[in-house]
Amino acid sequence: MMYQQIFVGVDGSPCSDLAGEAALAFAAATGRGRCTGCHVYAARMHRQRFEDMEPGLPERYQEEERLGSLRATHDDLISGGMALISDAYLAPLAAKAAARGVPFEPVTAEGRGYVEVLRLIQEHRPDLTVLGATGHGQTPEVPLGSLAERVLLHAGTRDLLLVRRPWDLKDRPVVVGVDGSDASYAALHRAAAIAAAFDAPLEAVAVYDPFFHTAVFPVIAGVLPEEAQRRFNFPAQERLHDEIIDRGLEHLYRRNLERGAALARTLGARVHTAVVAGRVCPQVHHYAAVRGAGLLVLGRYGLHREEESLIGSNTQNLARMSTTNVLVVAPPETPVAVPDLPIDAIPWTPEAENLLSRVPPFARRMARVAVEEHAREGGLSRVTESTVRDVARRSGMGGDQGAGP
Repeated sequence: MMYQQIFVGVDGSPCSDLAGEAALAFAAATGRGRCTGCHVYAARMHRQRFEDMEPGLPERYQEEERLGSLRATHDDLISGGMALISDAYLAPLAAKAAARGVPFEPVTAEGRGYVEVLRLIQEHRPDLTVLGATGHGQTPEVPLGSLAERVLLHAGTRDLLLVRRPWDLKDRPVVVGVDGSDASYAALHRAAAIAAAFDAPLEAVAVYDPFFHTAVFPVIAGVLPEEAQRRFNFPAQERLHDEIIDRGLEHLYRRNLERGAALARTLGARVHTAVVAGRVCPQVHHYAAVRGAGLLVLGRYGLHREEESLIGSNTQNLARMSTTNVLVVAPPETPVAVPDLPIDAIPWTPEAENLLSRVPPFARRMARVAVEEHAREGGLSRVTESTVRDVARRSGMGGDQGAGP
């Protein structure tokens, strides 16, 4: 389902102008959208700064009567002038909305920018908020403006589009990250609707990290005493990751991505999929850049969400570093129904299940995937104790190794 109520913040900066165009594009996409344009000005902040500077004024201006006159003049100029500036920022957007037949409501507010934007989002409850990724203070060292980042952090129940580039999806894919979480499937659902509305290609990418343990194990080995190293059995642990956990991770992420592709097909979308090895944030960033994405769509959270988290670390970092437009999709109130893939069930004997229970809990699911894949490759009709031990021996974790099954 496409967005109907669009809220866009404007301040006259280049990215703000691009955000206005994107907001109108979304509002016009179904012919039923409405757009609210907002500008926030900070008259009180200017008033406070003027008072802070008063002691430094020339002596002839220090008389209370003259200071009072200066304050009144300053207040009139600032308040009236900023109101005029707000109207000047909103008027061109209103004219463009009228030309497209999009109902438009201008809104102005006085106060701190991000505070007022968050208040207005809560008040208007739009389907989509659109902001320029940076404002007038843009510098190469700060790729995401302070207002945009604060709204990103605190508008957690609303979808947010951060705009850096002109809105153009012609022959440019909508790329969405999928990790098997409910939030990522909600992002895929939204990405499929956008791709259909703008006649754009849809691509889903899953990234798993098989390299983390190879960097961490030598560090751990360097700090543990020799006896502890023998008990931990580093060579066997590394083989466990190489043969079971990493292989299981790839299989798990590929299967999650295949389920996402099945979801896209139920929505009438054709989707290209890719599974990539590496660190999530840089790999998704590079994938979107290489593919020339017109839009990167991300779930607000990933698989490892904690209750205290305002936003997932990969989503936050990608919102900062991406060179294209980024849509952050809020978690759904109810999980998206994702199709289950048909798979030939393979039974486990009680003895095999008992051996699997000795694998560390964090690796158990991946170990199960690897063992079942090994059994299918061998043409076995069930997983037995010897099947599990065979996989364990291949990884160096069986027999006298002192770890694993």
